[in-house]
Amino acid sequence: MQDIIAPVQSIHFDLDDIVCSQIGALPLPFPNMDKANVGVCEFFLRSTCSNQRCPFRHIHGDKTVVCKHWLRGLCKKGDDCEFLHEYDMAKMPECYFFSKFGQCMNKECAFLHLDPESKIRDCPWYDRGFCRHGPNCKNRHTRKVLCQNYLCGFCPEGPRCTLSHPTFELPNSNEYTPAQRKVVFICDFCHETGHKASSCFKLPMEERQKYLNMSSNNNQSQQYSNRPSYGQNHNLNHNHDGGLPQQAGNTHPNDEQHPGGMILSQPFQHDVTCFKCGERG
Repeated sequence: MQDIIAPVQSIHFDLDDIVCSQIGALPLPFPNMDKANVGVCEFFLRSTCSNQRCPFRHIHGDKTVVCKHWLRGLCKKGDDCEFLHEYDMAKMPECYFFSKFGQCMNKECAFLHLDPESKIRDCPWYDRGFCRHGPNCKNRHTRKVLCQNYLCGFCPEGPRCTLSHPTFELPNSNEYTPAQRKVVFICDFCHETGHKASSCFKLPMEERQKYLNMSSNNNQSQQYSNRPSYGQNHNLNHNHDGGLPQQAGNTHPNDEQHPGGMILSQPFQHDVTCFKCGERG
């Protein structure tokens, strides 16, 4: 009723233009001061403000997490900080104690307590229909009911549909973190990710068997190379008298006589293999 009797939409004050134009705003004494209680710079939103001592806030759109140092009043970066300088509970950082130990004893904790299972990403292979890792997969396997309307070509509910709308794109190698990218295999034959050449279905059976033999030979050579190398053992012969082993041929002056009658032979220097460089002597 008030808008009908006395409308004010057509009334415009000069003060509105002064506030929008930021006329009379004095620069700060020095840059990177705390500007938590002031408004956002209108010129910075249009990329026309380059004043380092602007009294208004310069907010970037890519900031999605609240600065934990700003919450305690200890952030010295000001507008250059890569985190938000505003109190938003939905954008608070994750609680360290809850993520590390599974519980937080602070009843008034202002940080987010996220369920560890909610941070696990969905498996793109399982969403397409099959994941060869099965229950050992690091990603989450969620059983979903597909929307028949979406499979036919169109779903009238759109994003509000309670059923699953699958995507048929394969995961890109750039989506993995550096730690996960190390375990992604690239086939030498078809140059696709996710498998080796020994298990590539595009490779003929004879060539695939060749790759399998090469991998088995490499594994055996690694096992032999990991074994410690020792000096050559001298041949020992049994005595006819007491049955005690003796060194064949003449004894070396460095040989020691064991109390039980066995001659313990010390190897020559040129027969000893160095464990570090692998050479003899």
